[in-house]
Amino acid sequence: MELEEIEKKVVIPNEQGILSKKGLYFYAPSDFARRYLFSVLWGGEYTCAPPYQIQREGLKLFLAFRILSGRLYFQYEEQIFIAQEGDIVLLDCMKYHCYYAKEQVSFQFFHFTGNCSQEYLELLYERTGPLFGHKSGTGVVFAEILEELSKTQPEEHRLSYLLHNLLGILAENEPVSMDTAVIQAVSYMQEHYKDGITVENIADNVSLSKYHFSRIFRKQTGQSPHQYLTALRIRKATELIMETRLSIEDIGARCGYSGASHFIRAFKKEMDFTPASYRKYFDSSGFRKM
Repeated sequence: MELEEIEKKVVIPNEQGILSKKGLYFYAPSDFARRYLFSVLWGGEYTCAPPYQIQREGLKLFLAFRILSGRLYFQYEEQIFIAQEGDIVLLDCMKYHCYYAKEQVSFQFFHFTGNCSQEYLELLYERTGPLFGHKSGTGVVFAEILEELSKTQPEEHRLSYLLHNLLGILAENEPVSMDTAVIQAVSYMQEHYKDGITVENIADNVSLSKYHFSRIFRKQTGQSPHQYLTALRIRKATELIMETRLSIEDIGARCGYSGASHFIRAFKKEMDFTPASYRKYFDSSGFRKM
């Protein structure tokens, strides 16, 4: 859909309830940006009061809000929620969404698309849904996006960088106080990864059922115990490949794999190439220690 068509579809003349606004700022990205970058298409800053209300669906774009003051009310698919000062909201505009004011509210917003926008929203929705409480740094980045968008010639690479930065901040795991069982499990894996241990062994070591242990471990680390153990083993294997002349079979055995074929499959799945290819690359590049 061309930008002119989008503008006709989403900009409503004489919208009721808008007390003041900065923008709208529109930008038409280049072909390169459309293909490879995150693209911010338009945005602005509104102060609204009742009867301000917008209802839409069916647009292949995404919409980001940051609430400056007051509260903005949302209906999104089957969810109803309220965003207040400092909150960020991300919406998929293909899905039904409605937002409205019950009192005076000020907010910034922009529509975006491109790169891995869809995948980022799916990741974020899986974790928290469309509403994000205040996170340090989001306000500054949001303001910088709109400042860049308001320029006569916005720099699309900077817009892409800033939007990626905003999504990255939202996706960052908040520091958590690790459960004693998780700390103990990590220590056990680091000590025994070469012994062929399983998730069942680790759960037994911390005196939890496999299901309960796996659930709290994933919640606090963002990975399943199996994923964590595999990543630990592959990391140790890469060190041995680079720093020793041990055979591939010996390295696999030292990292907890029962046979060379099992090790090679696991390594290739994680690294996208075989242990032998990895070693050959560093041999030819002169990085491997002798």
